Amino acid sequence: MGVLKTFGYAALLTCFAATAAKPEPDLLLRVASCVGRLSAQIEHHWLMSDQPTTIVETQRAHMLDILDALITAEMATRALANRIDAKMAHASLLTQAAFSNDKRRAIWAEKRAHQELELCSLMLPQPVEDSPVAAETDRVSAIEPVNQETWRASQ
Repeated sequence: MGVLKTFGYAALLTCFAATAAKPEPDLLLRVASCVGRLSAQIEHHWLMSDQPTTIVETQRAHMLDILDALITAEMATRALANRIDAKMAHASLLTQAAFSNDKRRAIWAEKRAHQELELCSLMLPQPVEDSPVAAETDRVSAIEPVNQETWRASQ
């Protein structure tokens, strides 16, 4: 009977370990919506050429890395749809903030867009200012815009 108990416990622990490896759908969809919002923010910065995009592009690249780690085949379509919906919603907010004739509505839209981006940036790990990782992150972020400019030029 002791051997059967051992195998039973092993099977039970294996089931728990297998289910623990699945990402939470809410987390996956939240990260997907952050990628969409950051994409809309980058495009808005391109439209308003006086705003730099380096920080937003770096945040989006990190969010894409997180999304790639979380995504599963069965959730891929839903995550993409959520990403597109969030991008359109954020683009709408940014359009209202930049071009609305109603000053109150423009201020509200700008504040709301900023709040959503703050929630997204809270999901990213923040390096300590004096750590060597922070210096390394700055070095990598200087390379990314060059790669993206090269990609845009090739299109």
